[in-house]
Amino acid sequence: MAYLSSFDISSYGLSAQRFRMEVISSNIANANTTRTSEGGPYQRRDVVFKATDFNQTLNDKLASQNNLLSYENPLDDPFLQENANPAIMSVAVDKVVRDESEFRYKYDPTHPDANEEGYVAYPNINPVIEMSNLIEATRAYQANVSAFQSAKSIAQNAIDLLKG
Repeated sequence: MAYLSSFDISSYGLSAQRFRMEVISSNIANANTTRTSEGGPYQRRDVVFKATDFNQTLNDKLASQNNLLSYENPLDDPFLQENANPAIMSVAVDKVVRDESEFRYKYDPTHPDANEEGYVAYPNINPVIEMSNLIEATRAYQANVSAFQSAKSIAQNAIDLLKG
């Protein structure tokens, strides 16, 4: 695997986990939001990831910047490998989905968002679960930082060897 693809793959992982942390933080911040601009309580959101072909993603990105360059893995030569078309996989955010589970209801007839029976609908967000998801995303982010730093160290060692 080329060094640049190592850096790029780690950076895609960093971006994906950062986005996931933002969504989780939004869930925690809105755990008691009873009315949104759409009307009704906030709905918990979750990020869905997908595996993407890194080479295709990079070529699409280059094409969107009106750049005439394209990226090809030098190891794609069929004589060098058993698999003539290896895929270097990366991660990307596929979509953000809303949790359609039932809201929590709490009796509070004085609340401005209470229904006719005096119950207020709150988002079905468990702060403990959201915090554990946030810790998980943080650790995945740290793992991507570690991978990035390892690739950087390997590249630096290679440069040092070339210097003599």
